[in-house]
Amino acid sequence: MPAAEFPSVSEAVSQETINSYADLSGDYNPIHVDEAAGAASEFGGTIAHGPIALQTFFRSLTEWLGTTAPPAGTEIKIVFRAPTRPGDTIHCELRERDDDGEAIEIATECVNQDGTTVIGAKTSIPE
Repeated sequence: MPAAEFPSVSEAVSQETINSYADLSGDYNPIHVDEAAGAASEFGGTIAHGPIALQTFFRSLTEWLGTTAPPAGTEIKIVFRAPTRPGDTIHCELRERDDDGEAIEIATECVNQDGTTVIGAKTSIPE
């Protein structure tokens, strides 16, 4: 049974965070790790790999559920809406919740410090 309140976990993103993720994943796309390439891109600077901002969603979800991972059968649909940049602080917010007795449906958004939604996620958790 989920906790009464959905926790809003925050993560500060730095270029060091992005570079560490590149080392972990092997994804050295210049848009993430090369400041000159990032500056020349449509984004005007480096941007974080998608999973960096998404971790706030997974941390909020698992804290809410009181588990280390979503249960088997959980469906998650993610939409990347805006880039996450060095200097951003991302947090996850619950937008909607519906419990029909068979599954808990939630809609969340990962939002930066300016209120810009960087990721939207819809989740169905079997009961």
